[in-house]
Amino acid sequence: MVESDASSVAPGEPSTPVSAQRRQSDEAYEAISRAIVRCDLAPGVIVSEAELAARFRLKTAATRAAVDRLSVVGLLRPIHRRGYVVKPITLRDVNELFQLRAIIEVGVVRLAAGKVDAASLQRLELVRTKEYQPGDRDSEARFLQANTEFHLAVARATGNDRLVLALAQTLSEMERLFHFGLAMRDRTAEMREEHRALIDALARGDADEAERVTREELESSKAMVVAGFMSSESLLDVSISGVQARVMQAVAL
Repeated sequence: MVESDASSVAPGEPSTPVSAQRRQSDEAYEAISRAIVRCDLAPGVIVSEAELAARFRLKTAATRAAVDRLSVVGLLRPIHRRGYVVKPITLRDVNELFQLRAIIEVGVVRLAAGKVDAASLQRLELVRTKEYQPGDRDSEARFLQANTEFHLAVARATGNDRLVLALAQTLSEMERLFHFGLAMRDRTAEMREEHRALIDALARGDADEAERVTREELESSKAMVVAGFMSSESLLDVSISGVQARVMQAVAL
């Protein structure tokens, strides 16, 4: 018996090969998750499959598969008969993620001190010159990618692959936070100085100075994120009043 290459469809409807369906669901997943990470879909907002399909010009089946995957990873939360809530951001998230990053990155720079070669330093210099336009999501994303490459290059100098992976995962989870902060103001000049000071300390093998610079950079980044957080009326509604009240209200409708 030969298995069909298409899933079952209603009579009269054209069938779509399984490979095409998977490609469409992957594209739908990428489009919606990117919008969530960049905060184009605001934290705490309620959306439906139909709204997502229309907004991103997706097929119904692909949208359904994508929101199922996004629910599994926690970026969407199903609401009975209403749709989905985009994962909110709370002050607890901000504090916990910055605490985690401090633990990982302070260890990284102390281990990397004196181990970053001249060629690596030159690459770091190129990465840290990237700029962005506040509020321009594409330029913010490029800037964040360049910043991630900078910090992961330092981590790779430790020779500890697990540290590199841990830092990469933490930076990925923090991306939504940074989009809120970067939209408030241009911190490029400050980060240039922070990265220059870190490179100098690493080149000298000065672990204490590298740690001091790293802690100062994290404090400045956290202050930027909190400022963005506190200036966002919609985010404050979600985080302080609580998304549960909004979900209960939606369920009652």
